[in-house]
Amino acid sequence: MGSLSRKRNITAYANERNFPFVVQIAVPDGGFGSKLEAINAWHRYSKNKQRRGRPQSLGEKKFWRWCFKSSETAEQFSRRFGGELVPAMAPRRSQQGLDPIAVTDKTLSDTNEREAEATPCG
Repeated sequence: MGSLSRKRNITAYANERNFPFVVQIAVPDGGFGSKLEAINAWHRYSKNKQRRGRPQSLGEKKFWRWCFKSSETAEQFSRRFGGELVPAMAPRRSQQGLDPIAVTDKTLSDTNEREAEATPCG
């Protein structure tokens, strides 16, 4: 059971990374019910594969997120079903969270400064 939940979380995370236009809808008190059926039908009819993002919580309020490739499709979905367009996740940086070009430039700059300090002045 735990592996299915983990797979779902990984898929939701990947959806938000690969489909950056996210519509977030608050879960109604009684659940989505027929609204979820309409959302599923809209995806089938519009030939947009349904991609769900990670569920969110703000206090006791729960939100579901749908991810889209284009802003136009996300706006159409939002107009039809409510919710709001929210930023997906920030793009990932390099492995250590550093920009490799900036690190290279800084390293070269530091090396040049050390060489200048080590060179005797005339």
